[in-house]
Amino acid sequence: MSRLRQALQRVLGVAPAPGALRSRTIDTNFSIIKEGDRVILHGKQPSLSKSLKRGEKLQTPRGAVEHDSIIGKRVWDTVQSRKGLSLRVSLPTLEEYVALTPRLVTPIYPQDANLIASLLDIHVNTPAAGEIQPTMEILESGTGHGSLTLHLARAIHAANTTPPPRPLRSQIKYLEGRVIRPSEKDTEQTEEKPAEPIADPAQEEWDAWRAQRNAIIHTVDVSPKFSVLAEKNVRGFRRGIYAGNVDFYVGPVENWIAQQKQQRKKTGLASLTGGNPVEPFLSHVILDMPSSNLRIPHVTPMLKRDGLLVVFMPSITQIGECLQLIRDQRLPLVQEKVIELGSGISGGRTWDVRFATKKSGADPASWAAPSDTESVTPAEVDEQSAASDTASEVSTTEEPPKEGESVLVCRPKVGVRIQGGGFVAVWRRIEDR
Repeated sequence: MSRLRQALQRVLGVAPAPGALRSRTIDTNFSIIKEGDRVILHGKQPSLSKSLKRGEKLQTPRGAVEHDSIIGKRVWDTVQSRKGLSLRVSLPTLEEYVALTPRLVTPIYPQDANLIASLLDIHVNTPAAGEIQPTMEILESGTGHGSLTLHLARAIHAANTTPPPRPLRSQIKYLEGRVIRPSEKDTEQTEEKPAEPIADPAQEEWDAWRAQRNAIIHTVDVSPKFSVLAEKNVRGFRRGIYAGNVDFYVGPVENWIAQQKQQRKKTGLASLTGGNPVEPFLSHVILDMPSSNLRIPHVTPMLKRDGLLVVFMPSITQIGECLQLIRDQRLPLVQEKVIELGSGISGGRTWDVRFATKKSGADPASWAAPSDTESVTPAEVDEQSAASDTASEVSTTEEPPKEGESVLVCRPKVGVRIQGGGFVAVWRRIEDR
């Protein structure tokens, strides 16, 4: 309703298009190092600094470096340490940033995150003033380090208008009904339930802008520690240029789906039209978590027609479990590809993972004896008898699949490059129901 109201206001000339009159709140001149930036100091081993702050210093193997001596420098200028040694400073690329930020969990490395983002085939454009576009909403279950989150946020960035100044406090939302571990109670209760709601104009402006975004990354993780670090990592990259594209949630993904269904449920006259109480709203879904196959039935109904489901798993047998579940529950998903990932080699090796129907000719027990009308020599009769005996022996030790029964095939496809380190499977939703 808020998007419809804003559209009517723009048509009637009551309010300007969102972001049209707003000056840029993030300095995107990345040729000059500013206070608050995180920089790389290039020595024998590159190191990533904390956010630069006047009056502080950074310890390096070549000696301490004053933050004041870095702020205001051009990227790739040199600075002097207290030992008189020179170091070059630069702003980190996304690849460097993911590799050098502190971690609590192994990240999806940049080459793999790039590949996963490219598999989604995202194409966005900044809408013209007054233009209303369907919102692209992407669900990432398993925030982890925030590496893939950053790559996805960069991919959709052009769809959104200039954001207002970002509130300083965390924007993480804690889902109802989530299980709280004993070690989390003391640290998280203050975040979840503030003592008193305080009016904050900056927060209100931020929430109003968020309501009219054209592309959103919803990222969910069961661990508050992972979500807090991931939000910090997203905010810390390039002055938080992509932070407004991401909404962070803590809790199980099935709880998030249930909450979204409740919030988006049809009301009034719309509820009388029949059909689904909640229309599918997710353009793409990425599952990177233990037991991802168990979450597929929860997310599939909310995936739009032609939307992609991407599952990242450490082993090929887990991809097979996903395939089995999709087949057993008759979910409206068609497998597009399975790719093996890893470090050291770009691209990936495509795997053939599917259910194949066994052919009757492959089973010796199904070989039919020749008809009476065919002429058979005594030697041929002996050979057939021996083959029949052999088939009987095989059937007593290991019964082959019956004719028409499906068997799971998992094998690398021939003629493509190899990688190791994980598997990504892609399914596309092809039916409305």
